[in-house]
Amino acid sequence: MAKVARKSGPHNQDTCPLALSWMFKLMIDCGGHRDFINHGCFSDDDVARELGIYWLVKAAEGNDEDDFPIPAFLKQRDHTQEANFRELALAALHRERKLFDKAFPSPELPDNLQANLTKLAQLIGLDEIEQKLIGFCSLMNTDALLDDCCNQLGYIGFNRLVRVLSTLLDITQNDLRLRLSAEGRLVQSGLIEANLRSGVRNHMSDLLGFNNKDLLFSVRHHQGSAIGLFQSAFRPAPESLLQAKDFIHLDTPLNITRPYLQQVLDAKKVGVNILIYGPPGTGKSQLTRLLASELQAELFEIACTDNSGDPIDRRGRLCALKSAMCVLNQQKTLLVLDEIEDLFSGSNELAMFMGGQERQKGWINRMLEENPIPCFWLTNNIRALDNAYIRRFDLVLKLENPPRLQREGIIRSASDNRLNQSLVEKLADHEQLMPAIITRAMDVANSQTQDASATLDTTVEFLVNATLQAQGFARLGQNRMQALPEFYSPDLANTNMPLDQLLTGLRNHGEARLCFYGPPGTGKTAFGHWLAIQLGKPLLTRRASDLISPYVGMTEQNFARAFEQAADDDAVLLLDEVDSFLQDRRKARHSWEVSAVNEMLTQMESYRGLFIASTNLMENLDEASLRRFDLKINFDYLGAEQITNLLRQYLRQMGLKRPDSLKLARLLRQSCLTPGDFALVARRARFQPFTNADQVIDALLAESSLKTATTMRAIGFAEW
Repeated sequence: MAKVARKSGPHNQDTCPLALSWMFKLMIDCGGHRDFINHGCFSDDDVARELGIYWLVKAAEGNDEDDFPIPAFLKQRDHTQEANFRELALAALHRERKLFDKAFPSPELPDNLQANLTKLAQLIGLDEIEQKLIGFCSLMNTDALLDDCCNQLGYIGFNRLVRVLSTLLDITQNDLRLRLSAEGRLVQSGLIEANLRSGVRNHMSDLLGFNNKDLLFSVRHHQGSAIGLFQSAFRPAPESLLQAKDFIHLDTPLNITRPYLQQVLDAKKVGVNILIYGPPGTGKSQLTRLLASELQAELFEIACTDNSGDPIDRRGRLCALKSAMCVLNQQKTLLVLDEIEDLFSGSNELAMFMGGQERQKGWINRMLEENPIPCFWLTNNIRALDNAYIRRFDLVLKLENPPRLQREGIIRSASDNRLNQSLVEKLADHEQLMPAIITRAMDVANSQTQDASATLDTTVEFLVNATLQAQGFARLGQNRMQALPEFYSPDLANTNMPLDQLLTGLRNHGEARLCFYGPPGTGKTAFGHWLAIQLGKPLLTRRASDLISPYVGMTEQNFARAFEQAADDDAVLLLDEVDSFLQDRRKARHSWEVSAVNEMLTQMESYRGLFIASTNLMENLDEASLRRFDLKINFDYLGAEQITNLLRQYLRQMGLKRPDSLKLARLLRQSCLTPGDFALVARRARFQPFTNADQVIDALLAESSLKTATTMRAIGFAEW
């Protein structure tokens, strides 16, 4: 018998004496043996081995008694009969328990677990009963055999759960009900789920569920500070990578936010929440870190992923927020919760967790009104939030991509001024390029500098383009304004008013609404570009394809965004092809066409900068829009002298001699030429060179012949 008789005490190194004591109680006192012991076998062999009774299986199989001797106290029983296996196993279980109780009369929690429970109790004010509950849950979730043993009870309800816990922990049922109620500290601190309703039946380990499973593991194994126990729920935020100068465009809202938060922290005001929204990568998280640093407050971020890197569901994040509110409320602290869309979306899962849609709304509203720690709520999609939630925020900050000047500053700072000026300008010009993309690209590029075959500029440009393409945006440089033609001069524009006088007037009075109209290629856009350069302002160009959307309401939003961005950048706003969205409303066939024109007219009237609209089809514009333009400037085909001057410059560039006089006369008499025609012919010469000036004139005449509005000019001979 001695060969197989198991010595009392833990067999599994991970099972402590207290856990084994609970296992015996679960089997004997709580009735777990009913499903555990079957005919000639056990439902869980590992549990049977741990409890010291697995040898009965071998004995029941009729093995040689020399290999599996029968204990003396069972000799008188007919152990070979299958019908008596349950009786034999239960008797063996009782015997093993007596031996265990004699060896471990008062088993205690492991030292490390007890020390962490003491820290946790001091941190959030847990009493002895609450500590016992957390200690049991911690061991149940970290000891697989104890967990398996608990599940031998099968599906149980809340009432039986209380009876079992009362037996295991020697706590009255009434005290347990109070600690597990929705008003109890364990639920209020976000540790235990508030779904312990009497009608729910589940396994014990599922019914007594802790929202933060990582916390139970930390309580069992963590060594360090008390707050470190919650590292899977909330973590200290890193320092901001951006500086105050990177948020100059937010001076007005931040000048309100800073003193307000300082007052809130000093007075320990409750129910303070700040909503920050805007596209991904615009620096929302960086801004919260910067504000916390300026206020000398510690910032904690509610975790979005657990210790394994897996995403935490909305239920877990809300409970983590509750835990942070409970744990950190005595410190000078700020909280930040990112990607809050799913928390406010009103999903069925969250509604079920909270006990219904209305209860969910009430719970979140109460959180926004009663939270003891100021909290930043960050979202990329403001539409996910109901107005009932939005109105409860103390401050709402809209954070979009910074103006171009600040984007350029961020790029230079992130690259430590190591990028080529040309690349810096391309990066700064791209309106969808967020600061986060730039900083990540620089981090990767810096690790590649040892590769001599790849320069920093090349690496950064590749990384940024890859991200932009994946997001569905244009590559760097594709949306940039083309450089002015090499021979550009406003003197080459054939307009109905002197352009030098216009420039002088705009320098004295920068607010104006101008309409440039005329045939394609006559220099309308080029003059707008030249004008912006002379005024020392950036040029923001938008085409019809950039603004018109197939979705209702989006076109109007695009209009508003274009004017808003131009105002932020102090830019000259040039809208090309305005006849596409400023059409006569009397010809509209859909209501959205009218609303789009109305929005455009409203934005034009309220804009306080220089706005230029260009069109090839002046007759299609809405009459009301025409009244809103301060000047309407016609860009016509080139005059004879302008053609002669421009031809002379291009021929000189190509290294060709002066043309035949008759050829030149024909060009001046019959053509409808624009600066764009000359630029086109010059581009053609790069891959199909001209051998003489007459060929250049023939090419220009061919371009002119394709136009429908060819006019005859009087023969004139400009001085060559």
